[in-house]
Amino acid sequence: MRWWKLPLSGAPYRQTLFLLLSLPLAVWSLFDHGTLQRRSATLLLSHTPAFSRIRGLTAVPLDGVSLVVVGYCWLGVILNVAYPARPLFGLSGEYRASWGGPTLAGAWSVHALGGIALWLLIPWMLRGYVALWRRIAGS
Repeated sequence: MRWWKLPLSGAPYRQTLFLLLSLPLAVWSLFDHGTLQRRSATLLLSHTPAFSRIRGLTAVPLDGVSLVVVGYCWLGVILNVAYPARPLFGLSGEYRASWGGPTLAGAWSVHALGGIALWLLIPWMLRGYVALWRRIAGS
């Protein structure tokens, strides 16, 4: 797949959903032997892992790190593309001293370019986390 088509496909968004759900599913694998995690991996990643209780728990550190990194990156995309809406998120709406200032148009354009660049990079980062998760899951 070409590098610019990956953010437009559905794969990064399914991978994001799986990585956000993987920590609670890994903990839940103690009770159901990884059945729910196996089903969600099959549905969202098109991959059926050979999971057990032990493998579900060994993925917990990766799941915790990926939850933080993925959440931070997608939040960065949203906050930069929707720069004028920052006060709605409790952030400073002052644009005169920010990058691209002293006008709102300049600050918004600079931040939007950063958000779009991050949006293009996130799918490749997600592929790495999912590949590592598949490795732990025993594919």
